[in-house]
Amino acid sequence: MNTSQKLIAGFLLILILILTNMFASLFSWKIDLTSGKIFTLSQGSQQLAAQLEEPVDFVFYFSRTVEDLPISFKNYGTRVEEMLRQFEAASKGMIHLNIINPKPDTEEEEAAMQASISGNPMSNGETLFFGLTMTQADNQETIQVFDYRKESSLEYDIAKALYTVQQWDKPTIGLISGLPIVGTPQFFPGQQPQSQDWVFVEQLRQTFEFSEINSADDWPAVVDVLMVVHPQNLDEQMLFEIDQHIMAGNPTFIALDPSSYFMKANQNQQQMMMGQPPQGVTSSLGQLFTAYGIEFSEMEMLVDNNYAARVQSQGGTPMQMPTWLNLTEEAVNQDEFIMSQLDSLLFVESGTFGKTEDSELEIIPLIQSSGDAGTIFAMLANQIANPLQLTNNMNKSDSPETIAGFVRGNLKTAFPDGRPLEPPEEGEEAPPPFAADDTDSLKESNAPCNLFVVTDTDWMQDQFSTRRLNFMGVSAVQPLNDNLNLLTNAVEFMSGSQDLISIRPKGNSIRPFIVVDEIEKQAQVEYQQKLDALNQEVQGFETRIRELQTQQGGGNSIIITPELQAEIAELNKNAAAKRSERREVRKKLREKVESLNFTLALANLAIVPCAVFVLGVIFFIRRHHRK
Repeated sequence: MNTSQKLIAGFLLILILILTNMFASLFSWKIDLTSGKIFTLSQGSQQLAAQLEEPVDFVFYFSRTVEDLPISFKNYGTRVEEMLRQFEAASKGMIHLNIINPKPDTEEEEAAMQASISGNPMSNGETLFFGLTMTQADNQETIQVFDYRKESSLEYDIAKALYTVQQWDKPTIGLISGLPIVGTPQFFPGQQPQSQDWVFVEQLRQTFEFSEINSADDWPAVVDVLMVVHPQNLDEQMLFEIDQHIMAGNPTFIALDPSSYFMKANQNQQQMMMGQPPQGVTSSLGQLFTAYGIEFSEMEMLVDNNYAARVQSQGGTPMQMPTWLNLTEEAVNQDEFIMSQLDSLLFVESGTFGKTEDSELEIIPLIQSSGDAGTIFAMLANQIANPLQLTNNMNKSDSPETIAGFVRGNLKTAFPDGRPLEPPEEGEEAPPPFAADDTDSLKESNAPCNLFVVTDTDWMQDQFSTRRLNFMGVSAVQPLNDNLNLLTNAVEFMSGSQDLISIRPKGNSIRPFIVVDEIEKQAQVEYQQKLDALNQEVQGFETRIRELQTQQGGGNSIIITPELQAEIAELNKNAAAKRSERREVRKKLREKVESLNFTLALANLAIVPCAVFVLGVIFFIRRHHRK
């Protein structure tokens, strides 16, 4: 092969590489090698997009060309765009993605503001827009801003908006409660209602319709989410309706309590003076839970000194009460969406729950006690005011107790004989206990159950979760902790489809260099002691120099002796030497990390060219042997 042929071959090789790169860019072929598959849509998201019946328009607003935009925002913007394109591809043409860069003083910027996309003013006077709108017919959902701190829930947030934009009517919450959660309405214009909705009801009314269920005859035709909160004296017919709702795999929020602080605080004072036991303090669903394989004892209260909340005693002295739990992020399973970024919860005299030994259910803990917790009989705990006595009388647990969690799996009905009949009225002949012709009731769940169980109800109260404010005649609510967020998160999450619920949090695309961090920690330990000693010596020299210089300039010491000058010079020399030695130690401290960083950067730059070179050599050798 002569020189001209070699040049032509080289030119053709470069041309082939360029054309191959251009051709590959037309397709979205990718290999996701991340451990959490963070760049791959979950099966739930793929099904949600594939099942669209009407087109949905995605409009992604991102101010990519804003001057001095941090590279982290640009990278996350690319991450969001790639995720949106995956939804578009999975929809088989039903999602249309439009990407808009809202530049200042343009129609695009005006459109972003009209779409309620949050604008973040930058230091140079420009505005950063970073949000999304979804539109299906007359419905529109908006993600006002993509927060890079919530990258683990990016896919879920997009999928949730896609699910919601398809809903034409507000979903219905059926509420069964032994507590006055829903307020009484005003009967005449201008009249104040006798009681207000609890704050969480006010919040949920923005996206849900509420329907109180007081008997089986009141059961609505459609119940999208069932909330059972501190149930009291439910008859067989009511329990059957709850059972069938659960058997159908419908979302069910269950809040039980071994000791309702609300009910104790609202007992009739005359009853208490007569020594009568408080009524309605405990709640359970024993008949249902026994059939399902769920264990909950309404007789036992949780005691946990590690999360003991600070309360005032009857004498006004503050103390740490181990049955009032101030739960921090260590108690919270932040791998679950509804718990992400929740780090402050207040639970009052809660219980615990689990599953029976022979149960095949899966319990996903959301809130757990510490490993040093235990339980105590609720009646005994209510008679003890001393935290130390509560701890001494508790039964230590072998492992952390579950306070709240999801229950997943298939269940068998608590009514295998069918629908129970109402008891006869006085004088009537007693009918059989169950309907003989009941063939429609479910004997087993026809879908995995969707249960949220929490063993306290007081955390839902306004006094333990929010503070009502009135500013210039406008009513507002100030959260005291994350209790309100937990409740609304749980209900909104459960109201989604099974595809939506199946989506799990994913990792962050910015992954730490674990080896680099470990080397840095080891080097820090190795050299820190020597650095501390050198710092002390340098500080000692500098302090002595300042003292001598102060004496020189003071009113009582205006004569500078040669001995004083020599001492200052010697101190400066020693201080300079120690500072030089300190720099050398710091240099060695960084040496290993910098060396590894250089190796990683070199490998990152060289691995592809080296691979191409090796393939070229193999190709040349094989071709040479053929000749």
